[in-house]
Amino acid sequence: MSILKIFPQVAFDKSLVKKNDFIRAQYSKWDEPQNGIVASVTDNEIRVLYIPSVGNVTNYFNIPSDEVEKGLWSLSWSSDLKEIIEEKETEDNEDGT
Repeated sequence: MSILKIFPQVAFDKSLVKKNDFIRAQYSKWDEPQNGIVASVTDNEIRVLYIPSVGNVTNYFNIPSDEVEKGLWSLSWSSDLKEIIEEKETEDNEDGT
């Protein structure tokens, strides 16, 4: 199941990932994934709140839909931590199913 919908442009499927979902995301150039909470979801971007290892600080990172389409992000998310959904690069992403 893909987190993306393919229209004239790529967009996140907001019925799959929602505000307050738990998310584990790793950008292709990061050494390790970051765990966080989805702060907002738009067609073009997921904004994630995470706590870095710097102490009592919170921070955000953004996940653009076009970068997910290119396979630059590894994602898994859950609303309840019982069912965990993963975004995997598959042939299905090409035709929107």
